[in-house]
Amino acid sequence: MQAFSHTNSFVGRTAELAVLKEELAATRSGSPRVVLIEGPAGIGKSAIIDRLLAAEPDLTVLRAAGERWEAFVAFGVVDQLMRSTKVSRARLLADRQRSLPVEEPVGVGQRVLEAIEDLEATSPVVLVVDDVHWADLDSLRALLFVTRRLVDARVLTLLAERPEDAQRLPEGLRRLADGRTGRTIALAPLPAADIPVLAGLLGVPAISGRAARRLYEHTGGNPLYITSLLSEVPQDRWKSWEPVLPAPRTFAAQVIRRIEACSPPARRLVESAAVLGAHATLADLAEMAGVEEIIPALEEATELNLLRLVDDEPGLGGVTFVHPLVRAAVHGRLGPARLVDLHLAAARLVQDEAAALHHRVMAATQPDPELVEQLSEFARNRAAEGAWATAASAFLEAARLSGGREDREQLLLKAVDAMIGAGDLQQAEAFAEEFVGFQPNAMSQATQGYLAVLRGRLAEADELLRAAWESADSEADPGVAAVVCQRLALHAVGRLQGSEVARWSRRAIDMSSREDPVRVEAEALLGLGLGLHGDLAGGLRSYEAVRSELTRMPNPPPDDRVRMATGWLRLVDDDVVGARAILAPTAAASFNAGNVRIAVWSYVWLAHTDFALGAWDDATAPASRAVSLLQETGHEWLRPLAHLAAILVPAARGAWTAAEEHAQLAGANPGDYELMQVAAGLARAHLAVARADHEGVLRALEPVVDLALREGVDEPGFWPWQDLYGDALVSAGRLDEVDEFLSAHEDAAARRGRRSMVARLARVRGRWAAARGDIPAAEAAFTRGLSDIAPLPLPFQRALLEFAYGQVLRRAGQRRAAAHQLQGARDRFSRLQARPYLDRCDRELAACGLAPAKRSTFDPSRLTAQESAVARLVAMGMGNRQVASELFISIKTVQFHLTHIYAKLNINSRAELAAQFRDVEGEEEQDPGSAG
Repeated sequence: MQAFSHTNSFVGRTAELAVLKEELAATRSGSPRVVLIEGPAGIGKSAIIDRLLAAEPDLTVLRAAGERWEAFVAFGVVDQLMRSTKVSRARLLADRQRSLPVEEPVGVGQRVLEAIEDLEATSPVVLVVDDVHWADLDSLRALLFVTRRLVDARVLTLLAERPEDAQRLPEGLRRLADGRTGRTIALAPLPAADIPVLAGLLGVPAISGRAARRLYEHTGGNPLYITSLLSEVPQDRWKSWEPVLPAPRTFAAQVIRRIEACSPPARRLVESAAVLGAHATLADLAEMAGVEEIIPALEEATELNLLRLVDDEPGLGGVTFVHPLVRAAVHGRLGPARLVDLHLAAARLVQDEAAALHHRVMAATQPDPELVEQLSEFARNRAAEGAWATAASAFLEAARLSGGREDREQLLLKAVDAMIGAGDLQQAEAFAEEFVGFQPNAMSQATQGYLAVLRGRLAEADELLRAAWESADSEADPGVAAVVCQRLALHAVGRLQGSEVARWSRRAIDMSSREDPVRVEAEALLGLGLGLHGDLAGGLRSYEAVRSELTRMPNPPPDDRVRMATGWLRLVDDDVVGARAILAPTAAASFNAGNVRIAVWSYVWLAHTDFALGAWDDATAPASRAVSLLQETGHEWLRPLAHLAAILVPAARGAWTAAEEHAQLAGANPGDYELMQVAAGLARAHLAVARADHEGVLRALEPVVDLALREGVDEPGFWPWQDLYGDALVSAGRLDEVDEFLSAHEDAAARRGRRSMVARLARVRGRWAAARGDIPAAEAAFTRGLSDIAPLPLPFQRALLEFAYGQVLRRAGQRRAAAHQLQGARDRFSRLQARPYLDRCDRELAACGLAPAKRSTFDPSRLTAQESAVARLVAMGMGNRQVASELFISIKTVQFHLTHIYAKLNINSRAELAAQFRDVEGEEEQDPGSAG
């Protein structure tokens, strides 16, 4: 995360602060350091320095700042530094009649050095020079003299610089800040994910992820501009779907001065570009602005730093603004009549249908029924394609131009429904507040119920959707009735009631046409409902039929819902390889299409699939993507599910910091959806299992055991909690409860043909039999489990079986047979880097008389969830740009996470990080056959 300070506001920037604290710690130990902090104006260079110093009251701080108009005042910055303390100022004065000596930098530097050394004897000294790019050259040379001669003094030099003026800094100072004597920190823009936090600190509540991204793009992530707009823009505007954002007042004033310096042709060119939008063509701009000599006008606009040629286009094809805020300032300067004229001209020029409609809307001054109908038709078409965000914008514009109240309400309902489809639940909730004044009807109740489902509010969703069904008229308006049925089916998914999912899905299908997007959604839910109800084969057959039918349609609706559900059912059916082949492209396609809900489900099951296959490094990326998407969009009902996917690898590898973080964030409460409670319980249980905390497993899964609705909870393969709970009962010595518990689940798994679940439960049965002293029954159970697991590509589950079998054999005195099973388990655990399980294997092997092989000292347990994800992707050979793309973070954030990772793991390079992972993967053990 990045940061910015405004009055008492400071968010993020944890990685950069950590670097500064490391440098300060080195300084305290007698190693003088020079840190150069780079970034454009407003990025927060001074803020992070203030944050560091505020937490260190024992320091002596000498502070100065460069100023453009003082750049030629000799020793002006040195004078500021020394005026910070009365002790040292006299040492600078060669002549007491002068305020400052006119001497060479070496002489002044020598006296500054003596003064600093006197101060350093009492407490560590921090020299701070803000805007060092505007410091006078004499002061910079004196400062270089000082820093080069600090040997073991406790002095930290902090220099803040804008990159565009970096050439003024002496090369010697730059070298000191790049090597064994210091660091260079390049401050990145404020990520969109941090903007809602900053907004809250500034008194702007509930800014959505979409509004945050809009503000990020508008300001380039500059914290100063972000803060200015959060303070200047009325709070209600942040609730808008696509808020029209101005430029900050001071920024706009500077741009207006440049506009006023333009000739009339150049001014018309810039104004036309402000309306036409980003990457306008020169030909369109010339026609729209009425400029015959376009090149001189363009040259003038570029010299005034208003426009620039598009870098990635050949020749002079495209033009854009130097910064989005420049466009906003120009646009804000235009009067109403000029805006109408320009938007009408733009509507005639642009080829894109959405852009043309938008320009017509911006030029409209009164209700326009014809334009409303065109917007509505466009929105319906985009919704059918799954382009929900575009559909929401068009419905909102149509509502604004509608003359009648009833029409306006219906269009707003459709807009909010599309917002929910686009995944922006916070923004949809803000618009849904207007429903209070609407006449209740089936569609409004279904929309609010849909929102309540995705926000995880079970009771509210149930009440609204039941009321919607009571209000729906399936004969007069089957389309609305189909929507209500589909939402009730989705509600039933949250309750894990497969029979109800299937019932409502069938009703929705019967009431909808083949082209209706609701039908595809209902068909996707139907197959899932069949699976949750025990007919997995029927669910898969239904998906094959749907996809076959869609391929025969000329313009089929998106089938990502069907593909996601197919992948999930294949995972449940132990076709793990087939599941991954479907889920990987579906996850990417859903994300690119903006379908957040389906993308999250797809990423979650892809992570589970990779984990099952033993591709644990691969599993971290989709799990992190699911978590990131939910944090941004507010899909609360999927939050525990995403953190369950994200906890699997860190828990199994003993990365406790990351695992504990996910376990906490996965929490659910009584009264939440069963989906949420089961996922939350499993997340906590996986952490407890990895820690061998059987009482913790029982506590985590107790809410799951107590759920009243059991249909989907107990269906084998969907939520594999049964073996975890059974194992914990055995470890807790509650043997009387185990047989009855196991029998019901063993029978269900056998009837369904879920071989992996049969093997999991055989492991528990074997441990239970051994605990009762029946070793032959235990061996029979383990043998049966290994037979079932052998054809499946599930290395972790096989290793757990082998370990449990070897443990029982060793305690029964069969050391050689035990060593064979334990060594097989250990080999698999080693390849997976499952450190807690490796430790247990080593203890058992040692008890068999085998000395465990030398173990790597590599310990990732202190890494946070994000650091763990970054580390594994880098170790796989990915560059920073690839890692940033995989995890939805900035390249700078990747760099700063790497800094922390290196420090925590005591390494210095990407090569060492990769080598550490290879060392763990390549650990070799003694041949168990060599032991007696």
